Amino acid sequence: MDPAQGTPAMRYRLLGPVEVRSPGGAPLALGTPMRVRLLAILMAQPGTAWSIDQLVDELWQGRQPKTAAGNVKTYIWALRRVLHSAGAPDPAIRAGATGYRLVLDAQALDSAAFDDLTQRGYHALHQDRCSDALRTFEAALALWRGEPFAGLPGCGVLLSVRTRLQEQRASLLEEVADLQLRIGRHNELIEPLRTQIDGDPLRERPWGQLMVALARAGRRADALTTYRKLHRLLADEVGVEPGPDLQHLHVRILRDDRELLTSGTRPAEKPAPRVVPRQLPAPPTLFAGRTSELAQLTTLLLADSGPAGTVVVTGTGGVGKTWLALRWAHDNLRHFPDGQLHVDLGGFGSSAQEASPSAVVVRSLLPALGVKPLEIPAEPAAQFALYRSLTADRRLLVLLDNARDAEQVRPLLPGSARCAVLVTSRHTLPGLVAAEGAHPVALDLPSTAEARQLLVRRLGTRRAATQPAAVDELISRTARLPLALSIVAARAAARPTFPLQAIADDLAASRGGLAALVTDDAATDLRTVLSWSYRLLSPAAARLFRQLSLHPAADISAAAAASLGGAPPHLIRPALDELTRANLLAEQSPNRFHCHDLLRAYGEELTDAHDSAADREAARKRVLDHYLRVAREAARLVDAGWQPVDPLPVPPDASSPAFADHRAALAWFGSEQRVLLATVDEAAAHGFDAHAGQLAQALTPMLSRLSQWHDLAAVQGTAVTVAQRSGHPLVEALAHRDLALAHIQLRRFRAAHHHLQRSMARCDQVGDRPGQASAHLHLAWLFDTEGDPRAALPHASQALALASSIDDRRGMAAALNGLGWGHARLDEYERAIAYCERALALYEEAEDRLGAAHTWDSLGFAHHGLGAHPTAADCYRRALALYAEVEDPCGRADTLVRLGDTHQAVGEHDTSVDLWRQALAILDRVGHPQAMVLSERLAAYR
Repeated sequence: MDPAQGTPAMRYRLLGPVEVRSPGGAPLALGTPMRVRLLAILMAQPGTAWSIDQLVDELWQGRQPKTAAGNVKTYIWALRRVLHSAGAPDPAIRAGATGYRLVLDAQALDSAAFDDLTQRGYHALHQDRCSDALRTFEAALALWRGEPFAGLPGCGVLLSVRTRLQEQRASLLEEVADLQLRIGRHNELIEPLRTQIDGDPLRERPWGQLMVALARAGRRADALTTYRKLHRLLADEVGVEPGPDLQHLHVRILRDDRELLTSGTRPAEKPAPRVVPRQLPAPPTLFAGRTSELAQLTTLLLADSGPAGTVVVTGTGGVGKTWLALRWAHDNLRHFPDGQLHVDLGGFGSSAQEASPSAVVVRSLLPALGVKPLEIPAEPAAQFALYRSLTADRRLLVLLDNARDAEQVRPLLPGSARCAVLVTSRHTLPGLVAAEGAHPVALDLPSTAEARQLLVRRLGTRRAATQPAAVDELISRTARLPLALSIVAARAAARPTFPLQAIADDLAASRGGLAALVTDDAATDLRTVLSWSYRLLSPAAARLFRQLSLHPAADISAAAAASLGGAPPHLIRPALDELTRANLLAEQSPNRFHCHDLLRAYGEELTDAHDSAADREAARKRVLDHYLRVAREAARLVDAGWQPVDPLPVPPDASSPAFADHRAALAWFGSEQRVLLATVDEAAAHGFDAHAGQLAQALTPMLSRLSQWHDLAAVQGTAVTVAQRSGHPLVEALAHRDLALAHIQLRRFRAAHHHLQRSMARCDQVGDRPGQASAHLHLAWLFDTEGDPRAALPHASQALALASSIDDRRGMAAALNGLGWGHARLDEYERAIAYCERALALYEEAEDRLGAAHTWDSLGFAHHGLGAHPTAADCYRRALALYAEVEDPCGRADTLVRLGDTHQAVGEHDTSVDLWRQALAILDRVGHPQAMVLSERLAAYR
């Protein structure tokens, strides 16, 4: 129901044939198949903007007519008319600067509802609330009416989303079967499991569930026959045996294991320790008054039963919204035992800094709630559903600061009425008030008494008492605006011998005002205060203040500021200190500064007025050169084999930090990650395409090492765009390859194949053999990850031939190791060892420790397969030592698991369990999906 109108909402359905139902429940006549297909594309990724060119590519897949762009616009017009005539209050298909997007409420789309229910079910399951989980899973499955997008061609985004949803449904059916086995529904499961197996006979888990169901139904012989059928099927189809879990289950049935016949196949999971986030910034030191507003917040957000509700604090820029929110939050911490979340949404900062809801959830909220990077779903709808699930039973305070509009806030509302949400915005957000029941609190200027109290706290009682008339005039001239008062107070406090009246006179002589804050009363013009502070700056500090508005983000390091200003660090530091003393900049931590968005806006006005376009472009280029130069150095330390493709020359700069080793490089990246991501976008927006593409290249090693796959996908998506725009096929090829890397890790296999094919095509176009070799290596990895090592081998062979033709020693080593691993996966162990030993010699010649670690791991796997367990263990230990040196936690965890397998094979059970536990601790820390599999294996040995 629409809370504002009291009528049912439109329903969009893609879990079956695509259809839209009116508020009354009637299906809409959407028109021609091409219209339906276009709507399906928009439904596949709701909220995502599609350009005309992208929609043409998706609709016609390279075979478009000359009128394709016009046809798309006609289809959009017709669809919007149909949807509007059915009762939608606003067009669901919205046009913007970046294209068309479908804007829907969270539960209007059946696939989003499916994701939401699925995440809620898993949340219940992790808390061992099996009945709740089963009911929720069954409700999710009931939304399906057939194959997603049934009747539409399977290509492009529709194929990708269809494949993902079908995989989610198959996994969910398996979870449901496990839960039904736990509660004794084995008899009624037998036929549905057989139907499920007929549809996808190579999924092993349903076979095991069917074996358990048959055994518990007293049909032990049928259970054993089922295992033999699976054994023959796997041998005939893919040449492998059933996995170790099924083999173990087979043995338990043969032994007539009583425990198997009376308990679930999976032990109840122990709930993970709950993370209690404490994200609030420090309370404001100059806060004064606001007694009635604080009391109003308490009334709205706290009740006898605990916290509840959403409050939107609104008011003009600089009126003290954030100060009020933080003061109240710190005063009421005891009411929120499950923690406090805080996000600056950047709604009124620079456009590069406005945070999308998905980025906020991925980079801030889910990690704060204990979700590891690899546990975060790939799709925004699933990300929001997981966030709501994790907050559903908590008493949290969520502070969403500096919001632009209701659409930015709505997906970030928690999943429980027991949480309190405090939003600050310069807009009134009527949509949030009407649809979500938020309570508005309009924040006006403080009273004269409160303004005086704020000044007295900064100036001191004695100084203020001796000059009361000057204090009154300062209050009047600053219009009691807290931000202006704080700037005036900083100015007066920094000059303790100045008469306050002199400062008031100087303020009175200044005119002007920020365009966004113009009022009818000149005394409330904030530009007067800011311009007055600016005019007192030294020329060097004034120039730097203007240039800071050109920086891609509100945060900046002293080194980056030096590059921006075009001066050595020792000469730029006095200007930074001067700006900090004047309250025009804040040093949040040593050598790291933050500029308030109002001040950045004022700086933009000043630089437009006083600096030439050439000067502004030169400043932007200097800071882009800085980040590119430092990121390249960091990339080389993190990945010894990394080299830029088609490198853009950048001049040397004394302000660039020097890194002692790869650990220092990763630490720098951790502090600058958000700035670097914004810098890629800013470079692309201002036409510095080469910088955007090159910086995206340099960020890949760091983002990969830290498993930041969502950010890698975003950065490389921008890199693909700028490379295509500027016509650089080599850079485009690399961007497609690195984008495919992110998609592989996020299990978006169709997208990975697409981008690797595009990468290969661009490399073929210019005869780039290193790029061709790399693309083949990534294709080999992709096929192996998909479970098809035989398909991977030809690509590894191609990579070896290409690398050998140009004497690329590292490329040859990687290809040889890939061949060795592939042959070992196919039980061809002698060939595998021969390839790996050649690879190892090349890696050691190049002093590439990470490559050598991968190869020692492959050798251990091959020797284990031959039964040479002592040799295998020695290889694994060599790999572990190298992984520790280069700080690759995931590589170390994989090798610990395989070393444990080797000890298990020789009967050293305690040692193997200890190694698996070490691996599990690492996988848990990085949020790797294999953690659950390893946890279940360990449970069997308790």
